[in-house]
Amino acid sequence: MDAIGDWRVLAQVQAWGLSLTDSQRHALQRYLELLYAANQQFNLTRVPPDEAVGRHLVDSLVLLWVDTPPVGARLLDIGTGGGLPGIPLKIARPDLYLTLLDSHGKTVAFLKAIWEQLGLADGMVMQARAEEWAHAAEAREQFDRVVARAVAKMPILAELMLPYVKVGGVALALKSAAERHEIDQARPAIAMLGCELEICERVVNLEKGEMTRLIAKMHKVRPTEARYPRRWSHILRHPLGVAR
Repeated sequence: MDAIGDWRVLAQVQAWGLSLTDSQRHALQRYLELLYAANQQFNLTRVPPDEAVGRHLVDSLVLLWVDTPPVGARLLDIGTGGGLPGIPLKIARPDLYLTLLDSHGKTVAFLKAIWEQLGLADGMVMQARAEEWAHAAEAREQFDRVVARAVAKMPILAELMLPYVKVGGVALALKSAAERHEIDQARPAIAMLGCELEICERVVNLEKGEMTRLIAKMHKVRPTEARYPRRWSHILRHPLGVAR
């Protein structure tokens, strides 16, 4: 396996007010090693190992630049795949109670194994479909923060994320600079689901240069109607708030 990233790019998080101990840096390194070792069997990431520190760690931790969860907050990572952005956030903020949500059995098995190998505490790995688990009493509007990266187009993603957020909480969706129109297109859906949208723009340094990240920051101001999220087939055919 190629060398994993350029660890010098991780130094920029200090300017964001994020201090990492040596043990946290070691845990982040160990996480990437485990991710790429498993990637030889499972399709967990397409990012080359030599770009992993920037595109996986820095790109996850940028969420702590735009939002500071309260101590002990409950954090949900929807469609987490290989554990991004949830696991880097948990390592940087071990006080958070992290729930990793994914629907694929092999991915969930990997996440459970990596959870044990990293010695993480206060959290769980859940296998379920996001649009289904959101209707369960133990999940609906129970999270202070909900995060997602590379899961779906924003109008669809909003319907998957926002029913999980408690009133007063925040949802954060990582998007590229080219997806501003997509975020704006989701404004009606975000409002219908009980949230107010703020678009945050941040420039981060990666191994191969700068990248502009847009973060859709959705503030929950009222409960989401019980009928949302709808069935997956309905969400796909008729994204919420998008003109037909």
